[in-house]
Amino acid sequence: MNTTNFKKVLGHIKASPSCWKQDDWHCGTSHCFGGWAQILSGKPANNATVRRDARVFLELTAHQADYCFAGQRRLVDFEEMLAVPDGYNWAGRDRDGYDRDGYDRDGYDRDGLDKNFKARE
Repeated sequence: MNTTNFKKVLGHIKASPSCWKQDDWHCGTSHCFGGWAQILSGKPANNATVRRDARVFLELTAHQADYCFAGQRRLVDFEEMLAVPDGYNWAGRDRDGYDRDGYDRDGYDRDGLDKNFKARE
C-alpha cells in the first residue's frame, strides 16, 4: 500500500466529510474512498475504470481493494489500515497473504500443507 497516497485520500475525506459517500463510486460531488483516490490521482471520475485507477494509485492488493471499496467502510476502518506494524497489514497478513503463523486464508502454509500436514487437494 502506498501510505502517502492513502493518507492523501483519507486526509481529503476528513477535511470535507460531506463530500464522502462510501456506497457509491461517484455521486455528483460526493465520492467513495476509491472514487477520491481516482480523482486525486489526476484521473477523471469514471465508474468504468475507478477500481483499477484507485488500486494503482494506492498500490493495493486485490484483497485490500475489496476491503477499502466496500460500501460499509467507516473512516476508522481506513485509519486502522495505516497502523501496519512489523510488515503485516491490518488483517494480520504479510504481502503474500500469510498470517504470522505462516498460513494463508485457507489454512495452508507456503508449501501447500495445512496445519495437520495434509496437502492441498
